[in-house]
Amino acid sequence: MPLNTELLKEQVIDIKDLLLDPNNPRFSKHIDEMTPLDQAADPAVQTVTFERMKDVRSRFEIDQLVAAILEDGFIHVDKIFVQKIGKKYLVIEGNRRITAIKTIFEKHGDKISDALKEQITKIPCIVVDVSDKDAENMVRKILGLRHHGSILPWKPLPAAFSLYHEYMLELCKGDLEQAKDPENFVYQPPVAKRVAAMFSVKPGDVREKVRLYRLYLQLIEVSRNNPSVVSGESFSMLEETLNRPKLKEFFGYDETRATLSEEGAEKILDLYFGLKDKPAVITEASAGMSNVRDFAFVVAEGTAEDIARITENREKSGDVQTTVKAKILQHNLQQILEIVLIELNKVNIGNIGLDGFAPNEKVKITQIDKKLTQIKRAAELD
Repeated sequence: MPLNTELLKEQVIDIKDLLLDPNNPRFSKHIDEMTPLDQAADPAVQTVTFERMKDVRSRFEIDQLVAAILEDGFIHVDKIFVQKIGKKYLVIEGNRRITAIKTIFEKHGDKISDALKEQITKIPCIVVDVSDKDAENMVRKILGLRHHGSILPWKPLPAAFSLYHEYMLELCKGDLEQAKDPENFVYQPPVAKRVAAMFSVKPGDVREKVRLYRLYLQLIEVSRNNPSVVSGESFSMLEETLNRPKLKEFFGYDETRATLSEEGAEKILDLYFGLKDKPAVITEASAGMSNVRDFAFVVAEGTAEDIARITENREKSGDVQTTVKAKILQHNLQQILEIVLIELNKVNIGNIGLDGFAPNEKVKITQIDKKLTQIKRAAELD
């Protein structure tokens, strides 16, 4: 269904009346972290949100944006989208820019030129009419179109959170309370297609992200006695796991419910995050000496003893993967040598050379002899 553009009205708003969004999807990770809209204008909430936006660990690059505005001025290329909250306006899209402007006033004050002050005091905005029942859908659609697969992509966890939240609302027919309960999750392709169409992304992307986020919620619930164990930084490890069929089988993954078996959830928490005073043994998605990718190789190609070296003995997955590969190569060499021996046994030695040799036969014999000499040396038989 197309956007109802009548819900969008242009308006110039004073910077002092613009509120930063405490539920900015760039750092939203869980529905329980959402701040009620009627509390968004609270000075304490705004202070926390402002500091969080400026924090270099959030990687919003506010300092760079401040420097660019001070150097070149504030150019109104992309619109700032807002919705009215009481007598103020909550920024829906444009929180980085508004944070940068508020930072300029905070840090530079009277040093701001009159020309720049004029640009950043009164901000042209698009106001979403929140009195309309479709306004919330409008807000979500604006954010989705801007940030899923666009030039300003969200980080993996906020992106997955956003799509999952939208998927659950669609699945639960708009019932927010039902949508909050992850136990109501079930993967349905038609729902994923509708969400994909809303945000102009591929249905496969919706499928992967909503399943990934549902798994993330399960692990948070299972580790509720130690909730800090599962973090956004480890999200890529879960993503790599769901890309490996053998690991999904190993952890008892249910494709429809997007959850692990009880035993599988305990296993993954133990191996990836560490439980009961044991350190994690799998620490990265694909880099380093103990990563998910190497673990997946051991599970797929190794023996139960190989897997136990990681799960029980806490050996690095990279080290075990190396030995498993060596065993595979050794096994392959044995097969090759057996084939070569069978073929050579077919040769009648007594008849060799009676009719002379074909042009390349001596060359091949020399090449075979050279390779066998190399193998004998490697096996310390020479």
